[in-house]
Amino acid sequence: MRIISSLNRRWTEARAKARSDSIVVNIKRESKSFERQCDVLLMSIPKSEVAASAFIRRMKALHDGQTNDDEPAVFTYEKPADFQRVIWRIREMLLWLSEVKILDPAVAQTKCVNCEYIMNHRIDTDSPEFSFLPEFGRAVQDLWVEEIIPMLLDHPSRLSVDDNAAYFFAEAQRIVTEEYVPSTEDILHATERRVMDTYFKMGELSIRVSHVYGQRCERRKWIRRFEDVTSIIFYASLSDYDERVDGWSEQTWLAESFVLFEAVVNSRWFLRTSIILFLSDLAEFRIKLHEVPLVQYYPEYTGGADANEGSRYILWRFMQLNRSRLNIHTHITEAPDMNNVRLVFTSVKETILQNALKESGVM
Repeated sequence: MRIISSLNRRWTEARAKARSDSIVVNIKRESKSFERQCDVLLMSIPKSEVAASAFIRRMKALHDGQTNDDEPAVFTYEKPADFQRVIWRIREMLLWLSEVKILDPAVAQTKCVNCEYIMNHRIDTDSPEFSFLPEFGRAVQDLWVEEIIPMLLDHPSRLSVDDNAAYFFAEAQRIVTEEYVPSTEDILHATERRVMDTYFKMGELSIRVSHVYGQRCERRKWIRRFEDVTSIIFYASLSDYDERVDGWSEQTWLAESFVLFEAVVNSRWFLRTSIILFLSDLAEFRIKLHEVPLVQYYPEYTGGADANEGSRYILWRFMQLNRSRLNIHTHITEAPDMNNVRLVFTSVKETILQNALKESGVM
């Protein structure tokens, strides 16, 4: 009997130890999995959101050997957002056109036959039975074909029109059909969304890049949510130095980038975060310097039309905002095509890996 009791006790102890060991193994496995998860926040001003997102998608495509165009969007999207964008932006542009009178009256009368129809068209995009009249889409696209809208887009210093608006103007006739289903490109150009996450792996490290959209006025409410990110990729365009935020403001989009960057690098939520700063569109910047001198907006600049001098000056302006002395890795790039992404991808990967190792205490 004693032998049986002893065997039962040993068997019970063995089971308890096995269960304990299993729990420890699971904890270690989960811990390692957690340590291999790296969160990165992608930030930009609203005007650069699509370009920044495209850059990250190309990074993923380069890394995975395929595009992620077929992946489902990770944010909530509603069809009327595209409709509202077309309506609001086209009306804003037509109001501005009537205010500044940059068209000859006779030309305006012959070319703006659709303007009154668009301004007076009444629709309720919140209605569950909402639908567009095909005539509205044709009217918008006619304005595009008649070159009135492209003419306004060529004057960004007087009226800021982002690439999203131009995209939807060109696609208006397709969007207003009853059979319309948003494409991947439509979703990427829409602004009625919150956060889009992109996932890819670097060896044993799982990377999640979170891009916040359409939250310019509520930044203080959501920014602390990302206090544990390993790195922040900040995307800005060099060519924004002369493009105004709106038709009546003196603030340029580059100045807006300065404001956002300063808020990010000096935020108490990111004191242990390193920054990867991308200054893009160097080719466009090089051309524009000969047409719109940088000194016109920054009188202390002395580099003339030299794009290298101009880009270094703008980079210096960004770096002067880093009062918290965060570790900042900088890249001045051309348009975000695959060749350009390939050049900077290795550097970005090493930066993210180093930051992840520091976070885990290895370095």
